[in-house]
Amino acid sequence: MNAARVAELLVKHLGCDEAQARACASGLLGTWTVPPPGEAVRDAGLREGSLRTQVVAGAGIPGARVPSVGVPAAAVARLSLPAPERSVASGNGSAAAAGTVPHRTAPCDGAVELTTARSPVELAQRLYERASSTGATAVLLAVLDMEGVLRMSGVAGPAAQAVSDWSQVPLRCVLPLARMAEADQQVWLDDEVGNRVLTWVSARSDAPGAPRPVGAGEPGTGPGAVVCVVSVIWSGPPPRAAAARGRLEALTDCAGQRLRGLAALGLPDDDVRAAWLGAVIDAIPVPAALLFPVRGPLGRVVEFTIDHCNAHATGLLGRTPEQITGSRLLDAFPGMILSGIFDAYVTVLETGVPLDRGPFPYEEPLHGGLRPAVLSVRAQRLGGGLLVSWQFHDEQARMTARVDDAERLADLGWAEWNLVTGAATWSRRMYDILGLDPSGTPLPLGALSGYVTEEDLPTVVRAVQSLSRDRGPVWFEVRTHAAGGPRHVSVNAELLRDSLGNPVALRGVVQDVSRVRRVEAALAESRREAEHRQLRMAEELQLALLPRVHTDLPGLRAAIRYQPAENCARVGGDWFEATPLPDGRVLIAIGDVLGHGLQAAAGMAQLRNALLGIAYTGADSARILDCLNLVAFHGHDESLTATAVVGHFDPRRRTLSWARAGHPPPVLVQGGRATELINDDGTTLGASLEPGYACKTLCLGPGDRVILYTDGLVERRADRAGDREDLLLSAARQGAPGTPEEHLQTLLSVLHTNPEDDTCVIVLHVGS
Repeated sequence: MNAARVAELLVKHLGCDEAQARACASGLLGTWTVPPPGEAVRDAGLREGSLRTQVVAGAGIPGARVPSVGVPAAAVARLSLPAPERSVASGNGSAAAAGTVPHRTAPCDGAVELTTARSPVELAQRLYERASSTGATAVLLAVLDMEGVLRMSGVAGPAAQAVSDWSQVPLRCVLPLARMAEADQQVWLDDEVGNRVLTWVSARSDAPGAPRPVGAGEPGTGPGAVVCVVSVIWSGPPPRAAAARGRLEALTDCAGQRLRGLAALGLPDDDVRAAWLGAVIDAIPVPAALLFPVRGPLGRVVEFTIDHCNAHATGLLGRTPEQITGSRLLDAFPGMILSGIFDAYVTVLETGVPLDRGPFPYEEPLHGGLRPAVLSVRAQRLGGGLLVSWQFHDEQARMTARVDDAERLADLGWAEWNLVTGAATWSRRMYDILGLDPSGTPLPLGALSGYVTEEDLPTVVRAVQSLSRDRGPVWFEVRTHAAGGPRHVSVNAELLRDSLGNPVALRGVVQDVSRVRRVEAALAESRREAEHRQLRMAEELQLALLPRVHTDLPGLRAAIRYQPAENCARVGGDWFEATPLPDGRVLIAIGDVLGHGLQAAAGMAQLRNALLGIAYTGADSARILDCLNLVAFHGHDESLTATAVVGHFDPRRRTLSWARAGHPPPVLVQGGRATELINDDGTTLGASLEPGYACKTLCLGPGDRVILYTDGLVERRADRAGDREDLLLSAARQGAPGTPEEHLQTLLSVLHTNPEDDTCVIVLHVGS
């Protein structure tokens, strides 16, 4: 570059007149550092428009003025330079002491090393090595787009590691400066914690005349549409010597040019948006997305765009992955502001410290209210964006609560013992069932037998033998000792085996069935009480309905015995009748209603009452049975079935006229012999509307006896029917010499009446 070109730049950028510019140009040429030719210089992007000059305010160049660099008022107010003189930030970024004259500096040592750095990290380290001798504590490099999204970064120095990357670069000062300036800027700033910062900022890439890297497209597009920032930080005062300050400014400028060259070679966001990263996000088994920040005019993050999300991505308000992709974060998840997650994401983006927040209460606005949920989030900075994942635990929490409720309501617990490692895993209810402290550890398998009652230990032994022998699960029930008393425990256990058949684990479901057993015992007791009450009612009803026993009848002496069943629930429908009729005859009847209990007793009462009503009409025995058959057939909601023998004894003629309806035949004891009276006509009452009953008439003599009985006398499950009938005839002969009462007692003693059924016996003795 010749003096004429320098003079032209001074006139254009500093407002000097042509004479002053030409006079100054020849003196300034000696202060420029001319980099060596070659590929490194071209990569660094050094051009005429990026050369640095030092401009002296005041006497050095009369009439010289300092152009505005576009720094906001708040930032300009905080600009400070080392004492004793205040320095002025020039349009090209250099600073000089007021009242001094231009001076020459030696060529910048270390420029070649800076221009050959291969990455922002390497460039930051090389710049720090050269600036640390002046007391610099950190070097921060960054490449941002015009929205403030971080694309590349590099750090060096212990202070940089402490503040973590980009956190100390004053974006609200840097970005407005880059947006409004047409030339590269270099300014001295105070950061928020009192450090001194020398910051180099590249020009706005779409400004007219702004330097752009070789190969960049139209202004504002491609890799040229970025802001490159180089900051050198001192925790104390920077060097006061003008030569040292000038050398630092030259090094910072050289590093900025190289950083711009690296940005032109390609940005990491190309990898962030690569197809392989999308495939990785899609393979994450929980909702995940890639976010990029949206910055406001001052460089602050005001939103995030959801660049890509996987198929698992869900929103609390029902958004689908297609609706989430491409939307703004706060549109898809408006509760991020209320929960503080948005600010946490910004912190991750600025500091690089990952976020991992476990389940926490989360709320989203919905129809004027707040919909609660439980959320977990993770975030990791990736290039200029964030890789985030999240998970709503509502369904998991609901399922866990349902399992807990099911275990609690059903008194269920589950357990598993690893037979290889000896480890045991229990659910919460297992501790309650065994009366143990939930804060303790599960019992080993061998210790469980100590909680089983001694009487039930054989049951456990049989279950273990069955498990070892068979492949299927086993079920058994035992009683256990617990703090609240003994418990009934139902166990379903299964033995797990490996592919070789070796047992590796035992798992089981345990249920406390004590409540069920108590309910069953209470129900059994209630049934017994109900049956006892029913027995008393049936007995009272039966005794109330049975006639008063008359032992002296016209021409007869009678011995009658009604014996109820021993089982309280089997009160039957046996009945009898022995009463004189108005016409002088004696009505003799015996019957048995099928069934037991109150229904049988009620049926017996109905038949007996009908019997008396019909007998008083003078009807014969066959006619009486015909009428009783109609009552049994039509008189109940359900048909009534019964057997009966009805007869009339005429005392004047000593004759017995009788008919039978399916009932056991009477026995006649006469002359020391006992025989059954035959009358095959007639079926059971209620079985048919055409029963075909017929009367048989028998002449009796003094001393003869007729025995009528119900089936309880001759039916026993352990004996054959023929044997019982023979025994009845034998007992009838044996008791004949005694009185009717003695005869009756002999029958009952010899035959041992059926305890499961009622028994009724009538012994009639014909008088002289």
